[in-house]
Amino acid sequence: MKNYFAIVLLLILSFSCGEKNKPKETISTKNDSLKIVKSAKDTIIENEKLIKFQPKISFNDFLVKNMDTKNKAKLDLNSNENASLFKTRLKDAYKSDSSNFAGHYNFVFWGCGSSCQSSLIIDRLTGKIYDSPVASLGYKFYSKSRMLIVNPPDSKGFYENCDYCKPIIYILNEKTKIFEEYTEKN
Repeated sequence: MKNYFAIVLLLILSFSCGEKNKPKETISTKNDSLKIVKSAKDTIIENEKLIKFQPKISFNDFLVKNMDTKNKAKLDLNSNENASLFKTRLKDAYKSDSSNFAGHYNFVFWGCGSSCQSSLIIDRLTGKIYDSPVASLGYKFYSKSRMLIVNPPDSKGFYENCDYCKPIIYILNEKTKIFEEYTEKN
């Protein structure tokens, strides 16, 4: 009788160790409880906390005509009420040899606490400093584009479904020096 139970148990264990226990490739996100599990044919989003970011516009839609990497006016720390609070960060960023945003601006950002980044932009042609958006999870921008993504998605285009994780697109209005939030209605 003992042999019968041992054989049945052995058969059950051997059949239960088939394909379904084969290891899957897993990519962890910032929050380890959220994972994208890849199978051979498709991508599955576990616990529906990740969302694919698919904007209808791109950085190329807002390219600047001229890049000015040589001109640089004297930095005007009095041109923005917040500049005096971050003058070391602004001065250090302004020392760079070229602009890093929208042709002739320095986009400067720093941490301001857990899940918080602040930023300002410096117009290298005038030395004036202007406000820019606050982020929770960073920024994505290019030297030749006026487009800015606040809280950009990961390298695969996904972001977590939380209040402060959603990517937001802003476009710098060159005339007013104000970042305008882009919506599908624009």
